[in-house]
Amino acid sequence: MSAEKRIGRVYLVGAGPGDPDLITLRGLKLLRAADVVLFDRLTATELLATAGSAELIDVGKAPGLHRMSQHEINALIVTHALSGKVVVRLKGGDPLTFGRGMEELEACREHGIPCEVVPGVSSVHAVPAAAGIPLTHRGIARSYAVITGQTQDGNLPDHDFAALARIDTLVVLMGLARLGEITDGLLSAGRALSTPAAVIASGTTPRQRTITGTLATIADIASAANLESPAIAVIGDVAVFAKSNVDAAQTSAHAPLAGRRVVVTQAESTSTNLQRLLAEQGATVINVPLIQISYPTPATQTREALAALTCGTYDAIAFTSVHGVRGFGHALKSSKVPLDAIRHVPVAALGHGTAEEASKLGLHVSMIPDRALADELVVAIDRAMPTRAENEIPRHVLFPKSNRALPTLPEGLTQCGFRVTDPIVYETNEVEARDVDLAALRDGFDAILFCSPSAVQRFDALDVGIGDALVGCIGPTTAREAIRLGLNVDVTPDPPGSRSLVQALVSHFENLETISCQR
Repeated sequence: MSAEKRIGRVYLVGAGPGDPDLITLRGLKLLRAADVVLFDRLTATELLATAGSAELIDVGKAPGLHRMSQHEINALIVTHALSGKVVVRLKGGDPLTFGRGMEELEACREHGIPCEVVPGVSSVHAVPAAAGIPLTHRGIARSYAVITGQTQDGNLPDHDFAALARIDTLVVLMGLARLGEITDGLLSAGRALSTPAAVIASGTTPRQRTITGTLATIADIASAANLESPAIAVIGDVAVFAKSNVDAAQTSAHAPLAGRRVVVTQAESTSTNLQRLLAEQGATVINVPLIQISYPTPATQTREALAALTCGTYDAIAFTSVHGVRGFGHALKSSKVPLDAIRHVPVAALGHGTAEEASKLGLHVSMIPDRALADELVVAIDRAMPTRAENEIPRHVLFPKSNRALPTLPEGLTQCGFRVTDPIVYETNEVEARDVDLAALRDGFDAILFCSPSAVQRFDALDVGIGDALVGCIGPTTAREAIRLGLNVDVTPDPPGSRSLVQALVSHFENLETISCQR
């Protein structure tokens, strides 16, 4: 038995309908313990951030565009599990509700791999609820049915519309492209033209949009509204309870950023928290990711730098971002450097978010400057590390960085007499803005927020006018790059950070309104 190769385990985990808070506790625990996570296109990035040093594999499928076939996904799950890894297949909603989870479960069974299904909160129930719609209601609806709007090849399924027309409430998943055909089928089967209907797009997320109409009009209204997937349609008398976008706007009319269109340019893997903070203040958030973050297999130089951790080579490890910590965790695992062997090395972190990420990884953070600035991190490290005599080996700091990291930290440490080793553990690369994103920008916005010099540089290349919109930068380094490229920076929070940036944005708009009223 000892000579046999250990087989791992697979967990099919439901991620919930979109809001990362709606994953189950069981699912969250497994995600944190995973070696490999295979995730879908619509998985909340906040959930992926909890996966620690797990290898993250995007197997997402978009309408009309499959990154991987289901057969390839099954094979990938099996391969990783047979190599002894704990695999989490993170699936939107519930794994066994229109999620092809059974195919993945059967693939594991065929190879003798233990596989557990962890149920998730299905969008079938959660999204209508988020829009204020009960699927059943005493005296109005005693039954509901759930159907998919399209088959694997994109065609309309062969539904029994005569039977469906007799169900009180009909929930349609993945049916935005075929909504007209579905409503025509129900009308032909005798369902009344005046039957209330609603479509909810991006349900339970800050981007949720709800439109309402009748069975006769809802398809045209949805088309005119330019709704995007994912979207769920609810057809039946209970749809009259839907809270439309107008209702939502009236509810949040007194929110500080109500009616303001704010553009976020962060990578998708980090923008969720900022989006949420803005949405809480009533803003309409336009997410236009201009950069992407990836964690490549570490190069030989990086592996050698990390291996030296176990030999007492470094006096400290310095992190300047959450991604630096995550990339470091990925690189450690890939290089087979045991975390227990380096827990004794003091850690310096730029900002409390970075410190929290390092703590999740199991590192002890002992140096955090009061302000999240690279210069102040240099000072904090210099003060905490004992100065050595001239004839002794210089103090040595490991700085896991990105391929586009600024030289501020290593140059500052070098000037203080440190030796710095700075392996690349993650990459920041530009992405092409989608046509829909460019259209949203050209429709106008009230503010645009930048969280890195790279995002400023990418935006500058888009040739999109800012007009009178407010420009906010998360910190002075990003602000300097924006100014260098000719932007007029209105907001730079002190201390730097997402929450501070949103608060500064709110204050700026409030001051503008006060001045306007005085005039």
